[in-house]
Amino acid sequence: PGTAHPDSFIVVTAHYDHLGKQNGDIYNGADDNASGVAGMMAAAYYFRNHPPRHSIIFAALDAEEIGLKGSEAFVKNPPVPLSQVVLNVNLDMISRSDTDELYASGTGHYPYLRQYLAEVASQSKIHLKLGHDTPGTGGEDWTQASDHAWFHREGIPYVYFGVEDHAGYHTPEDEFMSITPGFFIRAVDTIIEALITFDEHLADIARHRGETLSTGAGR
Repeated sequence: PGTAHPDSFIVVTAHYDHLGKQNGDIYNGADDNASGVAGMMAAAYYFRNHPPRHSIIFAALDAEEIGLKGSEAFVKNPPVPLSQVVLNVNLDMISRSDTDELYASGTGHYPYLRQYLAEVASQSKIHLKLGHDTPGTGGEDWTQASDHAWFHREGIPYVYFGVEDHAGYHTPEDEFMSITPGFFIRAVDTIIEALITFDEHLADIARHRGETLSTGAGR
């Protein structure tokens, strides 16, 4: 719960399902998406010890891989009114990068979020990049690629943190031995700093969201 504005919410999401067992191979999904769930738990631990000004819901979601079913269920049966959800931060594949690059997708739809991510990027020990949210770019557009899509469909701004596809994507080789531990730690630190920044500026984000809803943009 938030210490100053408990009725305004950030929802942090990460899906814990993967592809199961196929043709005798177990798809454990270390990066996709045990990494996102672990990052979410680290953020929850941080905010338990450093209470935010606004409330944060940490939602571990199921059935992402078969069609975003967990996030659909959350949005259609929310624990709080969606009008009180100011921002969704989705974590999906955040532990594997040989180039120290983590993407924050969503500012193409919600450009007012760029200033806050730029602030975080300037202090980050990884390369925090914006993009993968331009319509008409096919697989390069991640707008519908993960659980944030259902929040976006409701006009709720989102930031989706993730790495680009790698050799282990949706293969049995997506194991913990293949992640990049140092990058993973720095990525989670960066995401927590982003959440701190969003919490500090959530009132401004909420005002922008009101303007977005009034014009019908961002849906």
